[in-house]
Amino acid sequence: MADRIKLAVWAILVVAYVKYKAPVIWLAEWSHDDLMNAYRAMTTSYAELFKLIAFFWQPTSLFRPLGELFYKVFWDQFGFSPMPWRLACSAFLIGNGFLVGHIAMKLSKSLSVGLLATAIASYHPLWTHLYLNTGTIFEIMACTFVYAGFAYYLEFEEPWGATLLLILGLNAKESAIVLPVLIVLYEWIYNRRTPWLYCGLSAITGLAFIIGRVYGPEGLSSVGGYQPTYNLATYLARFQGYFGPMILAKQASGLWIALLLLLREKMAYFAVAFFPIAILPLAFVPDRGLEGAYIACISLPLALSALLLKLPKENHRLVLAAVCFALLVRYVPSQWGMDGWDKEFVEIRQFRESLQSQIPQMPPKVQIRFVSEPFTADYPWASTFIVRLLYKNTDLLVVSPNNVHTKGNPEAADFASFEWRGDRLYRLR
Repeated sequence: MADRIKLAVWAILVVAYVKYKAPVIWLAEWSHDDLMNAYRAMTTSYAELFKLIAFFWQPTSLFRPLGELFYKVFWDQFGFSPMPWRLACSAFLIGNGFLVGHIAMKLSKSLSVGLLATAIASYHPLWTHLYLNTGTIFEIMACTFVYAGFAYYLEFEEPWGATLLLILGLNAKESAIVLPVLIVLYEWIYNRRTPWLYCGLSAITGLAFIIGRVYGPEGLSSVGGYQPTYNLATYLARFQGYFGPMILAKQASGLWIALLLLLREKMAYFAVAFFPIAILPLAFVPDRGLEGAYIACISLPLALSALLLKLPKENHRLVLAAVCFALLVRYVPSQWGMDGWDKEFVEIRQFRESLQSQIPQMPPKVQIRFVSEPFTADYPWASTFIVRLLYKNTDLLVVSPNNVHTKGNPEAADFASFEWRGDRLYRLR
């Protein structure tokens, strides 16, 4: 009962900590990533999404169907209302922190270690996109299934369930491929054995996924931003590019690793060994930012919370965990600013709301023209996505300055035309 009370109090404190450090999680709105993902989900049936999840090796241009399922469910239920989306992302992020805390507790057999790991894993000042972009739900859910799979294995040592969670993770994002590494490292460091059955199951699963969905027709490797460059120099650049920001000290990586190894604790060894392997899915493609390395960043809370194991008594560890938590609250930088994302949020919201106010109901199969729009050429489909999502009609034809495919459509076919001035649309016809 005492442990449950500690856990309940700590849970309240962690939620308050995240709320204080990153209130932008609940303030973010629709981004261009959201428009693309929601439109793709709207135009894909539930049956197709479930089929792609089940046949996870099947080549498809819809690389991450589990995240798309999230978009479809939330779009059908909540539409453009941002708060339910943000609450869901927040719940996943904080829940991931508690999953990591549970793992730390199992590895260390210390509740205090688990509590501290939970607090550290729940927030990082450089996870900006995780807090401001619902489109990172793919990374967030992949992390959830990776650590749920690891926690499941720690609890039951049962390979089939862990393999199922690996499949779900891969359907969220390909970075979940590192789950077998977690389990094998754990067995080698803690039990000095190799889980051959799980190795076989995960190898078959991973190879099927890589051959089919990564390198298959229309696979992920065909997308420009994900085409790999395999060489040591690229790996070392990515390692430093992710490791330095993770520990908030670019020049201290060697010293940090040396100190952890000197702890002589299995949990520290585990954390140090895991990070350089966990970044492999990202190590040979263009930099994805620290949020891209979200799964690998869990090395940090596991490593730092292992420091408590140098104290022999659990009550002393709890006091030190509380002190460390207070230091996190005091000194870890906060994420209170929108980092430029607010302009994107506002433009999308104003464009959508001013269009809906002028045409509450749109007739089917008509042509809409935007003589000007707030979106840059980087987002040529933004107005098309907004119009079709807003009226839930994929047959609407949108002409806009950035859309080269419809730019030359005759004005005589327009049902309505609009011009963007200031912060709203004005109807011209």
